[in-house]
Amino acid sequence: MIRPATLEDLSAVLALGEMLHAESPRWSRLSFNRTKVLTLMQYLVDSPDGLLLVAESNGEVLGGIAALSFSHWSSDDLVAEEISFFLHPKIRGSFAATRLICAMQAWARIRGAKSLIVGASTGISTEDTARLYERLGFRRCAIGLEVTFQH
Repeated sequence: MIRPATLEDLSAVLALGEMLHAESPRWSRLSFNRTKVLTLMQYLVDSPDGLLLVAESNGEVLGGIAALSFSHWSSDDLVAEEISFFLHPKIRGSFAATRLICAMQAWARIRGAKSLIVGASTGISTEDTARLYERLGFRRCAIGLEVTFQH
């Protein structure tokens, strides 16, 4: 079942986020600030500009998707952007992923967003994730690059 997250779900969402962070070859190079993530998730639950959906099975939160809507930096038009898409490994490849994405698309459309931007930045199944988004009507529109520094 896909549903809006509640404040009671945040400990499970936080645990999934921490697991995703540790698994990601890109993100695991960064520290994980539980307080910062929890504050953001609370905002997404409470704000009309935020979205936090969870995928639940037998009362257990096994995944979710988070997004924000905001005025584009160069326009008064509203846009939406996915912040995180996280699935426990045991439900990856399931229909839950499609349901989460479609629910996020519906939310962005209802909010009046001109576009919804998503990505695959974890380094986990990047092409599989991109192909799923493409099957759901998204098209590639950007290239992301990074440089890392040793401190």
